[in-house]
Amino acid sequence: MSLDALKNIPLPSIDRPFGIELWPIFDKAFSSVVGYSATDFRFVEGVTRLSTFKETATVLVSYYIIIFGGREIMKNFPALRLNGLFMIHNLYLTIISAVLLALFVEQLVPTVWRHGLFFAICDHKGGWTPQLVVLYYVRGLFVLLVTRPEPPQC
Repeated sequence: MSLDALKNIPLPSIDRPFGIELWPIFDKAFSSVVGYSATDFRFVEGVTRLSTFKETATVLVSYYIIIFGGREIMKNFPALRLNGLFMIHNLYLTIISAVLLALFVEQLVPTVWRHGLFFAICDHKGGWTPQLVVLYYVRGLFVLLVTRPEPPQC
């Protein structure tokens, strides 16, 4: 009886490095947030958010104005103790980074194993699959919109 239960446990393989497919889980989460499937995502310059220089530059300049302007404004006030909020923030960053890493590993391990690192990096069919394009875009948004610069050391 216990041996039958062990047969149902998915084992890691080259095609499924974690034993289970993570992409369908991500696809469900993506579609619940965005409203359409991740497999339907297409990066179209000028149409996709933050796909033009003007949009990206505006967001970056706004980001730095808020970060450094806020630092200048807060220079005259006592320091706020927000350790709990920062710990929660760092936990979210860690979880999102781990999920993205696992999704990248799931997509890249089979390609690197079968065709090599050069193909996975340089060939259009290797490192630019529809799944990887979605992950590159999500990672770029994550880095651009969620992370913060380290505070200066006193």
